[in-house]
Amino acid sequence: MSLSMLESESDVLVPPTGDWLRDRVYDNPFLADRRALFERWLQDPTPREEIAERSGVSLGELLRSFNHTAPLSAPVPFAYRGVPFTVVAMEGVCDDIADGRFPLFGSPVTLRCYLGDPELLPQEMVEAADWNYMDAGRPGFLGYAYGVHYEGTLYLAGMQSDIAVRYAYLFQGRGETTDIRRGDEVVSGSAADLAARFGDHVPVLRRTFQRYWISVLLGASAAWARLRGDVTRLGLLQFPLTDEEDRRGTVVHRVYRELPERLGSPRRRVVVDGTSHSYAVAGFDEVVAHLGDRLRLAGDF
Repeated sequence: MSLSMLESESDVLVPPTGDWLRDRVYDNPFLADRRALFERWLQDPTPREEIAERSGVSLGELLRSFNHTAPLSAPVPFAYRGVPFTVVAMEGVCDDIADGRFPLFGSPVTLRCYLGDPELLPQEMVEAADWNYMDAGRPGFLGYAYGVHYEGTLYLAGMQSDIAVRYAYLFQGRGETTDIRRGDEVVSGSAADLAARFGDHVPVLRRTFQRYWISVLLGASAAWARLRGDVTRLGLLQFPLTDEEDRRGTVVHRVYRELPERLGSPRRRVVVDGTSHSYAVAGFDEVVAHLGDRLRLAGDF
């Protein structure tokens, strides 16, 4: 993080942390007999495929365990550009906590986004793209946002949609092979075969979600915040970008740099165990205004 970025931030937050992983993850009774698995492997850099092999479980079983750390909420409906979606909240961490870009403070939350009408796309198509096993067993999974909430602000460490970002490799034959989820494993599949099976559905994917996935996930966050009532601001982590990421138009740059620019988000510095993390923070009213009448939340229908 550059000194100039920190010098421009007048809003500084120093939340209490304690033993965050123990308090918020390992001691969570929802984990039950999975606690030892989490304590041993959650933040271990060993590839998940190797961890699964060492643990004697399939990759799918391992990742589903790492991604399901608290009860799931009831689906909350919203719509974007006339397309119905739902968001399902989980007051727990997902496997992305291991990527080193997840400041540990506040209360963890993971927001999963689904098609409101799962029959818009074949379930086999959306499942093939979900090689992180994030769907929680529900049809029509599209993407997710994850982070923490603290004192009225949702601090997102990330937003992700594999089906939106990788659709050309998955369903339009770009390249010879591509990784896909098949059952409880991630395997290399023929790009041509996938295109033959699902290529006709790509126009529906693009006009309903792929072109607008960042806005849809913002809408999912706003729908969750409105339901809670006590979360009124959205923060987006401004982690240092690699040279490859720090190019205008790349997915990472669009989400973590260009979006805050469009929202005009001021910076807030959150200091966790002596380490500073910069967030671009905007009110959810500003987020909703940015999305305009394309977004409809519960109560607007």
